[in-house]
Amino acid sequence: MDNKLFSYIKYLNKWITNYVKQAKAGGVVVGISGGVDSALVANIASMQKNIKVLGVWMNIDNSPLDNHCVQALKLQNRFSIIDVDLTKDFEHLVKTLKITNKLAVANLKARLRMTTLYALAQQHNLLVAGTSNADEAYIGYFTKYGDGAADILPIINLIKSDVFTAASLLKIPQCIIEREPSAGLYQGQTDEKDMGITYVQIDKFLTGAKSETLARNRIQQFHANNLHKLMLAPKPKSFRKLRT
Repeated sequence: MDNKLFSYIKYLNKWITNYVKQAKAGGVVVGISGGVDSALVANIASMQKNIKVLGVWMNIDNSPLDNHCVQALKLQNRFSIIDVDLTKDFEHLVKTLKITNKLAVANLKARLRMTTLYALAQQHNLLVAGTSNADEAYIGYFTKYGDGAADILPIINLIKSDVFTAASLLKIPQCIIEREPSAGLYQGQTDEKDMGITYVQIDKFLTGAKSETLARNRIQQFHANNLHKLMLAPKPKSFRKLRT
């Protein structure tokens, strides 16, 4: 067992619990995708039964593998998972807004899921727990105001290899750990195919290990291009002095 990582996992559980209590909330809501990041966040939050953990499986024409992995999590019965089918709502929006750009269509899925999570969070006095890891955060591999929107980001300091190790430590179903990472934005989509680099390459870069020049350049370019996702919306200069 990786004792150092397991100690950090226990710290994260206490950190989530303390933050929830300080916010006077009842727990957290997590968008369950069938992937390892969301499974890990929900499992960490539910290690101790001090707060409510609500998982939400939001189908929008997801793959059979996504559904299989979500069902595997349900069978473990470590936290509640509800199903919300957003397919018709998504199709209605695409048709109404006449969205044809492939990326805009994909990001609409993420933003519709975010809206659903925040509605449920407010309804049940919960906080939205984000699922971005260190790799995704650094290169900006998330949808702005979509899966990047959250009240807390528990695994933001874990590189992808740490996420997989932590998932194994918490005995998350193997079908989730072994699958290719995917945001589920369209059929056949995988993270690494989209990025043109692997998580192993990003991990090496973030930890200061020697990395290939092409991968390093691509990572740095992603980071520079997507910095706006990590910042507040820009403001013009002040008209008059106001309280801050």
